[in-house]
Amino acid sequence: MPDTPTIRVPADFEFEFPGASRSAAEIAANLARTQMALLAEIERPPRERHGLSASAFQTLAILDGAGEPLPGHVIAERLLVSSASMTSLVDTLERRGLVERRPHPTDRRKVLIHLTPDAQRVVDQQLPAIHAVITQAISTLAESDREHLLTSLTTIRARLSLIAGQPLPPAKARRRRRVESTDRSAR
Repeated sequence: MPDTPTIRVPADFEFEFPGASRSAAEIAANLARTQMALLAEIERPPRERHGLSASAFQTLAILDGAGEPLPGHVIAERLLVSSASMTSLVDTLERRGLVERRPHPTDRRKVLIHLTPDAQRVVDQQLPAIHAVITQAISTLAESDREHLLTSLTTIRARLSLIAGQPLPPAKARRRRRVESTDRSAR
């Protein structure tokens, strides 16, 4: 396994940022870096094997998971993208023969997005590949560690949902500039 050091902040971090927590900053940095690396690996199989962006594959997976055709705005909500972005994405997938737009059977103002058989084959092939990446990424953690990590992540997510939308906390003090040592060997 490659040597992946823990991301650390300088020892004087709490001096530089009064009221901040050194360990909290290190956890946030490591969590963010891990999340980016995991997403990059999850997105790799459909990108390399089928030239699909993460959003394109997620669109196909959303349609597959729904088990029925969906209006574009529903897919956009689930994908957390704008209607304009969704239209462009569906245009691209339609040109590639992976989705079709068809009129809604009872409401002629609506259009439903359908998976094509080619798209279904892509999803059926790629979902197991993605789950294999996830399983491999987590494989070194014991089951008890996984449960502890899951509990910790849920606790953090719950706290974030509580503070979301609240006024930003006031800074305890202005940032202090780090004092550079003149003796570089002391580091």
